[in-house]
Amino acid sequence: MSKINKKSGIPVFGQLLSFIPRQDFNKSVRKHQTNRYTKRFTSWDHMVTMLFGVIHKVGGLRELCSGMAAHDQSLRHLGMKTLPTKSTLSDRNKSRTPKIFEELFFSIYKYNRWILSDSSLSKNEKWLSRLFLIDSTTITLFKNIMKACGNSMANGRRKGGVKIHTGMWLNEQVPSLIRISKAAESDKKFMVRFKNMPVNTILVFDKAYVNYSLYKHWSKNKVSFVSRLHKRCVVDKGNLLILTDEDRTYGIVEDCEVLLGHKAQKNKVVARIIKFYDREHKREIEFITNDNKLEAWEIAEIYKQRWQIELLFKRLKQNIKITSFLGDNENAIHIQIWCALIADMLMQIARKGIKKGKIAYSVVCGLLKLHLMNYVKIKQLLLTPTDPSIFHQKPRENYDLFTQADP
Repeated sequence: MSKINKKSGIPVFGQLLSFIPRQDFNKSVRKHQTNRYTKRFTSWDHMVTMLFGVIHKVGGLRELCSGMAAHDQSLRHLGMKTLPTKSTLSDRNKSRTPKIFEELFFSIYKYNRWILSDSSLSKNEKWLSRLFLIDSTTITLFKNIMKACGNSMANGRRKGGVKIHTGMWLNEQVPSLIRISKAAESDKKFMVRFKNMPVNTILVFDKAYVNYSLYKHWSKNKVSFVSRLHKRCVVDKGNLLILTDEDRTYGIVEDCEVLLGHKAQKNKVVARIIKFYDREHKREIEFITNDNKLEAWEIAEIYKQRWQIELLFKRLKQNIKITSFLGDNENAIHIQIWCALIADMLMQIARKGIKKGKIAYSVVCGLLKLHLMNYVKIKQLLLTPTDPSIFHQKPRENYDLFTQADP
C-alpha cells in the first residue's frame, strides 16, 4: 500500500472508527489469538474491511476488495496496513473467530451508552425509560448452512436460516443483548438471559415467550412484564377490576385478575389479563401482565411500544447489508452479522451525538455512506449537507466529535 502524500486529517470513516475502544479490541485479539501466525491482514484490517462492505452493501468479495483499493492512500488514516485480497478475505471469514467482533460490539455499547440514551422523555413518560423490548428476526440463507424452520420445498431441498435474538432498551434504540442461532431454535431458549434484570424494569415481548417459572421469578424480584396471551396459556380467572373513563376511551373492554400455571403447578403466577378492542382493525386483543400499579390503558400503550424493535430490524435490513452474505459458511455469516450490528451502532452514535434537531436514521446512513472516505467533519456533514464550503476546508487532525465519558 503506497504512502500518503496528498491527504491529511481524518475521513468520515475514520471518525466513525474513533468511537471504537481500540484497547478493548486489542485485548480481545490477544485473548483469542486471532493475529497468531498472521503477517498481513490483521484482525483490525479485517474488521475495517467488513464494516466498509456492510455500509456500502457490496455484492461480493471482489467488489469489496476493489472498493477498498480505490481508497488506497486513505486507508492508513483508518489504522490499516494491508489491502485485502479476495482469497485472503475469504479465508479469514472462514477461520477467524467471530468472538472478537461480538466482544467489540458490546465494548462499543459500553463506552458510548451515554450518547445512545435518550433523555428527552417528558416527566409523564418516564416509565418509557424502563421498557426493555425482546424479539427476534429470521433471515433466510441461500444454502442449508444453518437449520431453518418450516417445511422443505416441493423438490425436497431446504434453505438455511439464521435467527437474531435481540433485547433492546426503548430509549436507546440499539440492542444491548444479542444471540445468533439457527432459525429452527426456539425463542424460549433466549429468555434465560433476562432472568436477572434491574428492579422496576418492564419487559415487553410477544406471545411466543411463555415461561411460567420466569414469570414467577420476575414477580418476586419486582420486574414487570407485558405480553400477549398465548392460546395455550392455562388461566384461572378471578375478580374483575374497575375500569376508568380513560380506560374505556382508549378501548379497554375488561381488566381481570388471573392465576397462570398448569393445574399441577403449586405456586401459580398472579397476573392481570386486559382486553383491548382495536377499533382500526376491528379485533379484540388480550394482554397479560404482572404489574398491578399501572392503569389498563397504560399496559396497552406499553405493548404498542414493542413495535420499536420491529423498526430496528427494518432499518438493519434496509440500510445495512444483513439480508445477503459474502460467505457460504456459518463463521462468515456470524462475522458479517456482528459487523452489520457494529455499523448500525456507529451510525446511531453519530446521529444521537448531534444534539441540534432530530435527523432521520435513513438520512444519516445515506450521507455517511456517500461521504464515507471524504475528509469532512461529521457534525458539519449532518447539519449542513448541501453547503459546498464544508468539503473545501483544510482538514484537521483532531475533529473532537463528542466529549467522551467514562463507561
